[in-house]
Parts: sequence; structure tokens; C-alpha cells
Amino acid sequence: METQSMAKKEMEIVGAGPSGLVAAMTLQKAGFQVKVYEARKDVGCRFHGDFQGIENWSQEEDILETLDKMGIAINFRCGPFYGGRIYGPTGEQLDLQSKTPLFYLVRRGQVPDSLDQGLKTQALEAGVEILFEHRKKTIEGRAITATGPKGADAIAKGVTFHTDLPDQSLTILDDEIAPGGYAYFLIHEGLATMATVLFRDYHQEKACFEKMKQAFQKLIPYKMSDPREFGGFGNFYIAKSEEHGPRLYIGESAGFQDFLWGFGMRYAMVSGYLAAQSIIRNTSYDALWKAQLLPFLQAGMVNRMLIDRFGATAYRILMKQLKGQAEIRPFMKEKYSMSFKKSLLLPLAKRHVQSRVKDERCIHPTNCDCVWCRCAKV
Repeated sequence: METQSMAKKEMEIVGAGPSGLVAAMTLQKAGFQVKVYEARKDVGCRFHGDFQGIENWSQEEDILETLDKMGIAINFRCGPFYGGRIYGPTGEQLDLQSKTPLFYLVRRGQVPDSLDQGLKTQALEAGVEILFEHRKKTIEGRAITATGPKGADAIAKGVTFHTDLPDQSLTILDDEIAPGGYAYFLIHEGLATMATVLFRDYHQEKACFEKMKQAFQKLIPYKMSDPREFGGFGNFYIAKSEEHGPRLYIGESAGFQDFLWGFGMRYAMVSGYLAAQSIIRNTSYDALWKAQLLPFLQAGMVNRMLIDRFGATAYRILMKQLKGQAEIRPFMKEKYSMSFKKSLLLPLAKRHVQSRVKDERCIHPTNCDCVWCRCAKV
């Protein structure tokens, strides 16, 4: 017969994305018996072997050091990039350099060397039980919700392919190609990902995708081998609390995303670790994420408002600021940090930047046990 103390050591997590898996392995290593419920047949099913970047510019500590302190090994493709080329709306170009990695390139999806598969392996090795194709509709008792984005505040349309081009990172800032966002071309060890990220005008997705391919073809002629198109989306907001009764929300289910460019993996994994630590140490999860994540979320919200309001003008100003930077990482760190000026703009940003995703399905006025519901959070 289980004792009461043993029962308290059980924990359920809904969602096997990076945030959920980090939370799961952290709790399992601390003596909890963790079950993760994943609706899909495997981890990473939202992705297609495409490249994404784990940003390494927002904080002084290198993200690999952060992951190491969190007990996460690098058993997945993780290529350091020390800069890249960026093109402004009028075609001007800048080569950005950093003495330390600006970001780390990882693959997403079901491919063996992906971040998702690497974290799954670590979670299973730690003793976590993952139940695939198990859609959890309700939760009873304390649990962690890591179900990812609920809808699109930004979308991406891209293609992966093989190439003989050397490793490099190219970015285009142009509303004609990526309304409110950017287009990127990432190449690593013969594999390439090219995508346009739209923060508005989603109906132009296909046209922007074609314009992006043409633009990069003019900038750096390429040939596609085994091309595979993909799509994606992101959801971001800042809630007053990520504790909904006995449940804790992490990753994009908590809105933890980079409002400016959509670099959310760092936030996702850190939030999973913080949620686990709050349970292990019996402390406030809200206090932990607000201390470690909120300032960056707020700075991103202000940055997003400025891009939305000033468009191409904001891009031209950014290009002018970047031009004088011999070392790009400190400049980016400043942009991603709160300041007195940003604090003055924050109330305006909160009114301007609101999630397009609304959830009106909950019909439970009290004691809600809906997995997806945000009725008491926002």
C-alpha cells in the first residue's frame, strides 16, 4: 500500500515538448514518479527536422552553462553560431560578429539528432514514464501543463533541404517578405532551413514564401536537394499568474515566448526547470518565473510594439544601430533587457500587444479541470 508521502511524490505533466520534458526529468531526479502525457505519437511532431536557434544574447551566462546547471546534457545537434549577415528593408547588408556564440543551432522534430529526441532520451533514462497518443482531457490534483501554443500570434512558412553551401546564417528584415517579422536562411553541415516569419497579414503566407525564396536566390544562389516544406506558429502573452489552482503552466502554454523574434526555447526549458523547482522546494512558481523571465518578456513586448508601430522605419533605425557594433552580443543583451525608457513604454505595449488567441470554451465557473483552459490565468 502506498503511503501518503509516496502519493505526494507522484506528478503528472501534460505535454512532452522541451518545457515538459525538462520539468519531468528534473522532478524524476528529485525522487518524484513522473508521468508525461503526450497526445501525439512521438515528441517533436509539430516540427519537420528544421533548424531553430536557441538565443544566447539575452543573458550574460551562456545557455549551455545554464542547461548544464539544470542537469541537461547536450546529446543533440547544437552548433554555435558567432554571427551572421543581415539585410535591411532597402537592401543594405551588415555582417554581425560575436566573440562568443550568438545563438546555438538545433534541429526540431522526430529526426534522431533533434533537441526533442535528445530531451526525450534523457527523460526516459532518468526514469520518466511517457505515455504517447494519450490525450489528457482533465487533470485532478497538482500537475504541470506544457501543451504548447494554442494558436497563432505569429506564423512561419519554410522549407528544409540539402545544400552544398557552407555553414552560415542570413536574415532579411522586409515587410514585403515577412510582415512584421523576418526571413532567415540557416545552413549547417549540408542541411538548410529557409523560412519567413509573419506577425501579421497571414493570408500573404504563400506569396511571402515565394518572395523569400527569390530574395535569397539573388543574395546567395542556391540549389535545393530533397526540399520539404513546413509551417509553424507561435503564441505569446504575459499572464498575471501561471498558477491555476494546483496547476502550473510552462513554455508556450504559459505564453513564454520572445515577442520580438520568437526565440522561445530558452524560456521554455528554463520555465520547466523553475516549475519543477517550485514543487521540489515547495515555493511559489510565480515568484520564480517573474524573477527570472518576466523582465525579458516585458522588454520583448516593448520591442514588438515599436516594430509594429514603426515598421520599416524601426528596421532602418535598427540597421543604423547595428552598423556601429564591433561586438553584437552586448548590444543584443541591452535590447532584450528592461530599462527606464522601456518601463515608461510598457503600459502602452501591454495595450498594444495582445494575444490573438482566445479560449472561450471553458464552462466551469469554479474548480476548472480543463487541460487547455486559461480562464483564471489571464
